Amino acid sequence: MSDLAITPSAHGLDVVVLTSAVLGVELAAGLAGLNEVRSLTVVTTSVMRGRRNFREKLSGIYRHDGPAGVLRAGIRRIYKKGGGQDAAAVVAARCPGIKHLHCADLHAPESLALLKDLSPDLGVVFGAYRLKPCVFTIPQLGCLNLHLGKAPEFRGSSPAFYEMLEGVSSVGVTVHRMTEGLDAGPILKQESFPIDLAPREDPISYLHRYQSEVLVPNGIRLMMEAVRLCAMGQISERPQPLAQRPTRRRATYQLKRELRRRVAGRRARLMAALG
Repeated sequence: MSDLAITPSAHGLDVVVLTSAVLGVELAAGLAGLNEVRSLTVVTTSVMRGRRNFREKLSGIYRHDGPAGVLRAGIRRIYKKGGGQDAAAVVAARCPGIKHLHCADLHAPESLALLKDLSPDLGVVFGAYRLKPCVFTIPQLGCLNLHLGKAPEFRGSSPAFYEMLEGVSSVGVTVHRMTEGLDAGPILKQESFPIDLAPREDPISYLHRYQSEVLVPNGIRLMMEAVRLCAMGQISERPQPLAQRPTRRRATYQLKRELRRRVAGRRARLMAALG
């Protein structure tokens, strides 16, 4: 019997979604339509914890996205008052009538107090920074995390990037219970999907499209299935084996250049094989 199993209730679960990304709001919109969810609260948080000045942020952007990324960041800073929606507006648009809270740091004492006051049955996490036990143990049934990658082989960041870089022909999506290890908790749902290792378009552009068209919608579907089964007391889980590879870090600008080089080589070999 799963640790997440509870006596099925006709009233459903009280669920809290923890996210720092618009994609987390999309997941919340899916959960809001489940009969098995009695109440839903969306808790948004900052993209990352800690304070960094603009120069430090630009240095990080250059390391991961190169000169073009720095230019885009500068343009966003100049025009930030004229564009974009804040978290409250996004939640209101995608999840009308759903309660929304914003916490700059989910680990702050005031944030922990707010989460405890919600008395959630289950937490659902997608697109948030790494959470400590003081957060993910608050819900009665703990928290489930949606990871766009096959665990344990591809724990960590940059969905589908390292699979393409290493020539792995499929990418996993994993729903797992949160533990102290990064993407290391017992698995509730997992599926894999084929990926083109030699796309005609720029591989980074292809990966962005692949994530939005394949990984995200299937991840939301799997999480909805997991939450539904949790509400019915029918969920099962299996422990992850020990990871044989290091946790993947966010892809750097240099790694992206290497990916483009490898994909170009694959394309050339494919074209040569075709005559």
